Amino acid sequence: MWKFLVRRILLGIMIIIFGAFITYAVIRCLPASYMEKMARQLSAGSQGRVKWQDMLEVLNKQYGMDGSILSGYLTWLGQAVRFNFGDSWMYMRPVTDVFGEVIWWSVLMNIITIIVEVLVSIPLGILAARKQYKPTDYIVTVFALACISLPSFYIGTVLKYFFAVRNQIFPLYGLTGRFYNDLGTWGKIGDIAKHLVLPVATLSILSIGSLMRFTRTNMLEVMNADFIRTARAKGLPEKTVINKHAFRNTLVPLVTVFAGLLPSFFGGAMITETIFQIPGIGFKSFQAMMQGDIPFAMFYTTFLTVLTQVSLILSDIMYAVVDPRVRVN
Repeated sequence: MWKFLVRRILLGIMIIIFGAFITYAVIRCLPASYMEKMARQLSAGSQGRVKWQDMLEVLNKQYGMDGSILSGYLTWLGQAVRFNFGDSWMYMRPVTDVFGEVIWWSVLMNIITIIVEVLVSIPLGILAARKQYKPTDYIVTVFALACISLPSFYIGTVLKYFFAVRNQIFPLYGLTGRFYNDLGTWGKIGDIAKHLVLPVATLSILSIGSLMRFTRTNMLEVMNADFIRTARAKGLPEKTVINKHAFRNTLVPLVTVFAGLLPSFFGGAMITETIFQIPGIGFKSFQAMMQGDIPFAMFYTTFLTVLTQVSLILSDIMYAVVDPRVRVN
């Protein structure tokens, strides 16, 4: 196990370095950059006395953008290994400070989303497996496929139209209302909760379908196993057979799915947060990337890559813990 962990960690480090380089190269190759926008603004402020091309050359040299992509990346990497990710060009503050302020809203949304996802998708998946090829199974399957197929921006827009624009049940966007500062403690909590209903509903609909189908497929496979037929032959109640024997063995592949939720847990939901203008890490990162903010974009993408590698390693470990038959060569 230790040799396996060391090998996976080394491979993960190589993937992180290579992935960060690709991200840096793509951002550097964008047709418009934050440096160019800033140079044009400074040139306009000088009333044309300084050409924006000259100002751009000065800014590129100041921020280390005058060299090649490889040299610029190596400079960034040398600072990153010392946990120095620099200042965000757009927010004019250290990247880690901005990240620390907004990450918790994304974490809160994802905690609620995962709870809703588990409470809805797993029971429906088990129900569909028990009622295979019956109307209940078809209804659950169609609902799951609809959740998987519909994009997040469509679901979010439909929910906003019916529940915010047409019926005005929930707020249209934002995290707090106009009179948030005048409310008491419980009033503020209720105001935030009301603003999070539609974003959480959008994320839950997106994630319910895949976990529901995954649970149904694995339950059908387990229910056809020999030990399930033996349990039924012993006269055990069907509820005991399903919940104690079948579902327990279904947890083995589900562990892999839950371990893979780590990147989304801290990575935020960029499209959903942007649609509802929730000031989470996804929304802030989208704004920074659209402006060509290399320090913030590099930190965000590298952070997601690290989380992905950690989740894969945890998935392998948890798989071996849940199923003692699994051994790593």
